[in-house]
Amino acid sequence: MSRRNLALGAPLLVIAVATVLAVLGSLRDSHIVTVTRVTEADPDVMWELWSDVPARTEWDHGLQYIDIDGPFRAGTTGTVKVEGQDPVRYEIVEVTPNVSFTDRFESLLWTHTDWHHTIERQADGRYAVTWRLETRGPLSLISLPLLKNIFGEEVPTAVTEFVQLAESKSRR
Repeated sequence: MSRRNLALGAPLLVIAVATVLAVLGSLRDSHIVTVTRVTEADPDVMWELWSDVPARTEWDHGLQYIDIDGPFRAGTTGTVKVEGQDPVRYEIVEVTPNVSFTDRFESLLWTHTDWHHTIERQADGRYAVTWRLETRGPLSLISLPLLKNIFGEEVPTAVTEFVQLAESKSRR
């Protein structure tokens, strides 16, 4: 093979790999992180904390602000600002009151991250609170290592602080 053919082949290989990653990233969700905490907090209190969107800065200290453009229900949008980053739009895509909700944050080119939040009653009467983050889109597989690094550290802390606040408010 000549040097010219090798020189042409390398960029084509990079383009081919990037195309495959973009297609695969668009066809399936890629798991980022799942965090579960078991608590005795009242599920109504947890739901109040979740649905009072602007007050999320009480327990998610990485947020500079988060707002919502209407009621806490599917289809409502808002804006979130994380320290040191530009504001990002989000949409609530699913709500089952006192059980679960999912909000979707747009990120890189046609790529989004879904934050699934659930409250499940356990056999012992306590509740499992789970946050599961997934990403999908042409750049999701390329950004996945970075997202795992960022959210793998931040989300467990936010969930713990959320549960601690819910427990303290449940005791009142």
